[in-house]
Amino acid sequence: MPRPVTPFVGCAVFVTDDAGRVLLIRRQDDGLWAMPGGCQDLGETPAQCACRECLEETGFTVRIARLLGVFSSTCYEYVHYPWKDNEFTHLLFHAEITGGEPRTSEESTEVAFFAADALPPLSDGHLPRLQHAFRFQADPLMPPHFE
Repeated sequence: MPRPVTPFVGCAVFVTDDAGRVLLIRRQDDGLWAMPGGCQDLGETPAQCACRECLEETGFTVRIARLLGVFSSTCYEYVHYPWKDNEFTHLLFHAEITGGEPRTSEESTEVAFFAADALPPLSDGHLPRLQHAFRFQADPLMPPHFE
């Protein structure tokens, strides 16, 4: 029996500072900005993946506070993303910084915080997830989003 062809699982974090600005990275591969995150590895949970990716890409350790939503890459158009031939299920978590210092990595060329009304050019699919996360920030009782 052939191995199944299924979507990748991507896990990302919505992290804000005391001023309510979101933590973003400038991606090395497309030069656009994105929430810290990446593909889940075998043997780790989605929450572990999100925390690992945030540390790797930003230098910050985080604690997952809540699931904000489940998003599908089939709901937006790939324009700049280098893995255009793949489908992703994106799990978006709200997380809080517990330590670390900002630093870049092989995957991130810049790490910065941005206000909701001053977002930089974003990598494919990040705008709808960020819009949902900022709505959650305004209304923490809002239920998770599911596509």
